[in-house]
Parts: sequence; C-alpha cells; structure tokens
Amino acid sequence: MMQHADDSRSVTCRHCGLHTLVPVLSPKQKAHCPRCDHTLTVLSANWVDKILALSLSALFLLVLSLSFSFLSFDINGMKTSITLASVVASLADQAYLGLAVLIFTVCIILPAGVISMLLFWMLAIKFGLGVRAAQTQVKLCFAFLKWCMPEVFIVSALVSMIKLVTIAEVELGSAFYFYGAFIVIFMVVLQLLDRHQLELALLQRASSEPKPLQSQQSLQWTWALLATSILLYLPANLLPIMTTRFLGEDSPSTIVAGVITLWQNQSYFIAIVIFVASVLVPIFKILALAYLSYSVRAPYAYNAKQRYLLYRVTEFMGRWSMIDVFVVAILAGLVQLGSTMSVYPGPAVVAFCAVVVLTMMAAMSFDSRMLWNEKS
Repeated sequence: MMQHADDSRSVTCRHCGLHTLVPVLSPKQKAHCPRCDHTLTVLSANWVDKILALSLSALFLLVLSLSFSFLSFDINGMKTSITLASVVASLADQAYLGLAVLIFTVCIILPAGVISMLLFWMLAIKFGLGVRAAQTQVKLCFAFLKWCMPEVFIVSALVSMIKLVTIAEVELGSAFYFYGAFIVIFMVVLQLLDRHQLELALLQRASSEPKPLQSQQSLQWTWALLATSILLYLPANLLPIMTTRFLGEDSPSTIVAGVITLWQNQSYFIAIVIFVASVLVPIFKILALAYLSYSVRAPYAYNAKQRYLLYRVTEFMGRWSMIDVFVVAILAGLVQLGSTMSVYPGPAVVAFCAVVVLTMMAAMSFDSRMLWNEKS
C-alpha cells in the first residue's frame, strides 16, 4: 500500500499549533514536535493488518461479555447476579435513566462504535475498496475515544468486589473475563492507531488542519464549565451518594463517609483509591484548569512546557473520577435482596457524575495551543 509520495509533509501539532515538516517514516519510526515534544506521528509495521485482526477480536469479545454473567453475589444462600446490560437496566428502573444511558454509552456503545469504524476503515484500506472517510468522520472517531471508559468500569468492578467480600461471597462471571480481554485488545489497538497515518490512508492528505485558534471563546466555555462544576461539587460531597438497606433499615452514605468506612474495615488501598479519585482529583482538575485559563491571559510570562505538562496530566486524570459512580451503579445492580440487603444510588451520584463530565468538557474546551503564545 502506497502511503507517501513526497519526501516530506507538513504536520500541524494539535497541542501547540507548530507546523513541522515530517519526512517519510520507516516502520517503527516516530516524529515528535520540536516545541512541545508531542508525538506527531508513528508508523507501526503492518498497522493495518494488526488493527484489522485486533478489532475483529475485540468486537467478538465485547459481544460475549454482553451474553454472560458479569458478577454474582451470595449472602446466606440468597444469590443474585448481574450482566453488563442489567447494571444499566437497574439504574433505569430506579429512575436514574440519564446515568444509565451515560454508563451504557461510555462503557459499551462508544467503544463498540470506535472499533466498528476502525474495522470498516481497515477493510477498505487493505482491500482497496475505494472507501474514503470524510475528515469529520475521523474527527468524530477520535472525539469518541476521549469518552470511552471501559478500563475505568473494570477497575470499578474490582473495587465493588473488594467492598463486598467482607460480608458476602462474590464471584467473577465469564463476562468479566471477556470484557477484561476486550479492554486489553482495545488498548493495544489504540497504541497502534496513529491519526496522521490514518488520515494519509483515508483522506490522501498529510494531515487535517486544526481549527483556527479562538482563545476568547475557548476560555469562556472553560470558565463557564468550571463554575458549574464548582457549584455541583458541594452537593456531590454533602448529599448521600449511596443508600444501603439492611434488614429494613436504610443507611445513607456520602463519599467521605464511604472512604472512612473502608478505612475502618482495613480496606486501606481501596479507601485511598476512592479518596484520591473522588475527592482529590476533581479538586485538582478544577484548580489546574482555572490556573491554566488564568495564565494564558496573565500580563507576565509562565513556563509553557510546565503548563503543558500540567494540562496533559489534568486531561488524563479526568475519566478516573468516574470510579465511584461506576461502583455505585454496579452495587445498585448487584445487591438487590429486598429488605434483607439492597443498595440504591443516592442523589449525590448525579451531581458527582455531572462534576466529572463538566470538568472533562472543560479540559476538552481548553485549547492547549494558547499555552504556547509568544510571551511563553
């Protein structure tokens, strides 16, 4: 397959906006931005064949993970089990339809959609079907990737299991292993996928042109999203995120109360994970994005590389705050034994989920190219 005809092509860094001439790469070679050191493109050997095979395997495993039991829960002979679909159905039955749709979307629909698009494109490239993707389709695919959270969900399932093992017998079902294998392959596909090489093969051009820098509009959106997330952060931490009904008595629990309970039960690692992901990370994201938004309009210079590193860390950490939301969803679907023992989502779960989504949107709306202005 011919991918290059010229000796070099101009590639625009999507993170700092620098235009760089990139020569034709050999397999396993990379090109880095000379200003921000972001990887502009990497050419993996036989990347089309690898992504094609792995995408097909990933879709098969995802279908299997929807067909069998994910987790089972047994206390005093009373046993329940859940599938991935039943977690979503349980939330919908308890009037948390929006949360149910969100979890189904970020854990199943979007990963399946991305894998399906890649599978179709790899078939078109390999067999020369003459299919050409529109630039908006490629943008949509990579936008979907930012919202795919299967790895966060599988970690949440393990956290849920550890929280329950002290009071009941919990078993991992076949779907857990199928879903875990799907996630591993999905991550490998993402490592092989290079946007520049994909655009060369599908669009027959060197790279897509990033949209013009619109700093004022970008900052306004970032500040608005941050302000809303701050307002929601208070009810997210003050209201109960989960209610446990045991022998007919309800025990509501906030995020911090849940961390304290885990610590008292000597589940120190899980307590630390939940505290960091649900308390510290949202605060860090809000403060970091506020600082970055202020810095691009400050009358004095800041170190651009340090601010860019802070932005990348903030962007990476965003999705992991969803752990507590997914844990509540899994427990609400799994632990349903009537008045004997049941778990229900609390009002804080919606507020906290909104905080996570809004801070992720704030990070996405912030244009990192503004960090590399002349005064930096």
